[in-house]
Amino acid sequence: MFAKIFTAVAAISILIVLVMALMVALWMREGFARYLLRGELARFDELATSLAERGQNGWAEFDEDPQLWAAFVHAHAPLPSRSPRFPPEAPPPPRPDNPPPFTLGDDNMRLEKRIVLLDRDGNQIAGHIERSALFERRPVCANNTCAGANLLGYIGLNAPMEQRDASDTFFLRGQYASLALAALIAIALSAAAAFIIARQLLEPVRRLEAGAKTMAAGNYTARIKQDRSDELGQLIGHYNTLAATLEQTAKAEREWISNTSHELQTPLAVLRAQIEALQDGIRQPDDKTLTEMHAALMRLSRLVQDLKTLSYGREAELTSSIEQEDLPSLVKQAAETMRSKLSAKGIELELNLPMQMWVPCDRGQIGQVMDNLLENAFRYTDGPGQIRVNLQDGEGFAQLTVEDTPPAAPEDDGDKLFDRFYRVEASRSRAHGGSGLGLSVCRAIVEAHGGTISAGRSELGGVQIVIRLPKQAV
Repeated sequence: MFAKIFTAVAAISILIVLVMALMVALWMREGFARYLLRGELARFDELATSLAERGQNGWAEFDEDPQLWAAFVHAHAPLPSRSPRFPPEAPPPPRPDNPPPFTLGDDNMRLEKRIVLLDRDGNQIAGHIERSALFERRPVCANNTCAGANLLGYIGLNAPMEQRDASDTFFLRGQYASLALAALIAIALSAAAAFIIARQLLEPVRRLEAGAKTMAAGNYTARIKQDRSDELGQLIGHYNTLAATLEQTAKAEREWISNTSHELQTPLAVLRAQIEALQDGIRQPDDKTLTEMHAALMRLSRLVQDLKTLSYGREAELTSSIEQEDLPSLVKQAAETMRSKLSAKGIELELNLPMQMWVPCDRGQIGQVMDNLLENAFRYTDGPGQIRVNLQDGEGFAQLTVEDTPPAAPEDDGDKLFDRFYRVEASRSRAHGGSGLGLSVCRAIVEAHGGTISAGRSELGGVQIVIRLPKQAV
């Protein structure tokens, strides 16, 4: 992986450097040639002055007689630049009376093949040549000004096919060598940058790889140090969140298995003791013994049913029989079932229900919710006491409130009341036969119906449970 990233980054950097070096070399060659061409054209002062003197009436004679234009150029063109073989103090060689065709070297650099005379509109007058890619021109002006009618025309000049002399070639070679050295330095720096980038990218990836292996081995306690804020840093943060979630889930699963085993053990132990007592002849299969065994069996059956409800709490089969039901009638039915039991403990049941309120729900499941809420209030409300049930019509939902008199759960335990096997006082709960699953089952059923359930402090001094069920099917 490191080699791939390093190679990719280095290759891209090297390619960019090479392309830039090639483009700079081409631009340098063209720019230097254009610089030389402009320098050469700037030496044609005598020719420009002579053309200005003759150009007041135009240069028609040059167009009619090309030889006259060639002779005029030869007579007024500058001599070649002084080369090193002429000492600085020596005067330039005299111009001959009948000069030969002016040349700067081989045939490709002959002046008569490169120079042209143009009018003020850029139309060619003399010097019938084809313009090359490198073509420059200088104005020919009267009275030392080029404004308005004083602009007579232009002298145009093509660049030679080759460099003028060895010094120009030497200069370009030096520039190319400097450019090549700069490109090599840039490539070396690019390789170093590619190495650093590849290492910076792979270091958190390696940490994530090690963390993933640790997590795959079942250790969810390991965390990765988050020391960066980019996308890889965010990925590390997501990994740590996932590890914390899995750790919490694993802990909850262990607690779930432990609590389930413990809750199942109690009725099983009662049944086992009763059966062994019958087998040993210690007890007789009379009504009392059978009643105790049946009670233990029913407790075991309810516990298994609650576990099943929680297991399928978020699946469709939990609410497979959704129909429009009259919610007040369901509440009344559950209340009448519990009324005698509540009266025996000295607990008054108060119902504040509308005449009708239709909601889409599973009749059996919502009935189980009411049974669990009233049973929970019965177990944990001291007698004499009171349980109040209110049903109100909200905007788009039905709000059912069940509240009781003291004792109340601690304020910090409001959300924990719906946790599986949670008990505010474990010994007291088991003494009353509670498994700690009643409110958990209520939450699973209510949420499966698209509703919400919450717990808080009641105005009566005890616990208040608030349920909201949507009045439209979800």
